[in-house]
Amino acid sequence: MKTLEDLQEIIIQKYGVELTFTEDVKKDLKSINKGNRQTILLEILRRAKNGPLFKPDGLAESLHGNLKGCAKIKSKSLNIRIVYRPVNDVPIRMEIIAIGPRDKKKAYKLAMERLDSF
Repeated sequence: MKTLEDLQEIIIQKYGVELTFTEDVKKDLKSINKGNRQTILLEILRRAKNGPLFKPDGLAESLHGNLKGCAKIKSKSLNIRIVYRPVNDVPIRMEIIAIGPRDKKKAYKLAMERLDSF
């Protein structure tokens, strides 16, 4: 798996989950070194496989405040957060909104800024 486009194809074929993202997310991913980029893509793949929806239908827990209705994937080893919005539709959608560092809630700030344009 080399790109977000590759990931989209794998997820829709294997798990029936549609992955959507903005150009900003592509930039977020490009700003991360190549080895860590693959780990992030695997984290997204793992969530799509195991259940992107909110509990009890999936693994996600809703964020609070302005990000209510969104969920996060944490990569503790990389110190990265992925903020996405799960949509219970046919097929299920994972709208990736932001990928950013865990420090000082930067990923959440990015997500709040981008929600309107998504």
